[in-house]
Amino acid sequence: MILAIETSTPVCSIALEVAGGRIWEKRIEGHGVHSEQTFTFIEELMDRSNATIEELDAVLFSGGPGSYTGLRIGASAIKGLLFGRDVSFYTFPTLFSFAAGIKMDERSRTIFSVIDARRQHLYMQKFTWNGVELKPAGEPKVAEVTEIEAQLSKRDTVIGTGWERLEIKRELKITTYGTEGISAKSLIKAWNQSYLKPFFKKTDAKSFEPNYLNMAQINNSNL
Repeated sequence: MILAIETSTPVCSIALEVAGGRIWEKRIEGHGVHSEQTFTFIEELMDRSNATIEELDAVLFSGGPGSYTGLRIGASAIKGLLFGRDVSFYTFPTLFSFAAGIKMDERSRTIFSVIDARRQHLYMQKFTWNGVELKPAGEPKVAEVTEIEAQLSKRDTVIGTGWERLEIKRELKITTYGTEGISAKSLIKAWNQSYLKPFFKKTDAKSFEPNYLNMAQINNSNL
């Protein structure tokens, strides 16, 4: 069984993969929901599976960048959950998980994963899908909305938070996903792709600190 936790945005999503590859998810979106629901959702899914934490094969976490509060609560939940338990813990980059959750077809495309930063900036990372594999096409960075707009091409995909501030020309036929595309199920989907396993980082839960949004970088981005 695999437990996955996504708390990097206003979405609080907990997913559990059980025998047979079935994935159960508990999900809610809104202000302050992480502190109220993260622990509850984990408990409800574990109770539904009639299993204990010790029976988990791994815990996966969307480790950032993202909301300080959401990531801190998610990290705290994991520290408490795994304290004194011999269960493997892995983190996966949040922007990568957004892209990994998109339903792909055989058509090649470019995917822009974004997180709302402040004013006219988004935290973003570009990925390419060649019909077989999803690959990073650059490092995560803070970018002005106009910079991202200039990179958009026909039939690209944009997923994440804050993308609504982008001016997207209708003729480009770009597919967009907001918070409805953010889910802990994306972590499990990525975990089950052998070529993506190297992007998961095995981590010590006790000393783990999430990758919060780099506010120093944002503040120096000519705001």
